[in-house]
Amino acid sequence: MASTPDEAPDRCALGILELGSIARGVIVADATVKRAPSLLLMSRPVSGGKHLIMMRGQVAEIEESMEAGRRAAAAALLDSLELPYAHEQLWPLLDQPMAARGWQSDPTAESVGIVETETVCAAVGAADVAVKTAPVILRDMRLAVGIGGKAFFTFTGELADVEAAADAARAHAGARLIAVEIVPRPADEIRGRLIF
Repeated sequence: MASTPDEAPDRCALGILELGSIARGVIVADATVKRAPSLLLMSRPVSGGKHLIMMRGQVAEIEESMEAGRRAAAAALLDSLELPYAHEQLWPLLDQPMAARGWQSDPTAESVGIVETETVCAAVGAADVAVKTAPVILRDMRLAVGIGGKAFFTFTGELADVEAAADAARAHAGARLIAVEIVPRPADEIRGRLIF
């Protein structure tokens, strides 16, 4: 049974395909939805001449859709991510229109972590690992649009937790990692304004 927009996303799998060809992206999106009844969250061109496809569904549906998508993508596939049980903190940042995303202020946050990656898939996967590793809160996630096809996310928490989450994100992102930065005790002037 296909997942519906009203289904609790924390029981859903997430699939993301990142392609270097916009035209091939349309073909891949078509192949994914024809293969299994996944809910297509996004299929669109993004910065850097990439095409981003994001879908939600039951684990078996996402596995089948991703298999079909990878096969259809062939050499145009830049990166892919399959999360059988994506953390609940990811969904609000993925489901909102990009214009509605933004830093969610936390005036009590002791520390802030920032992870920047070459691909969307690496950032989303690293964010999932970070929040599953330590009790941190995802605050913002930017995926390819307006930043040259790169991606980044921010999170807050106690310094030791932010450091543990950052280490886990660094390890997960691997060769796709651009930077990991931690801001202990951010200045009052930039609390809630780290990303404009």
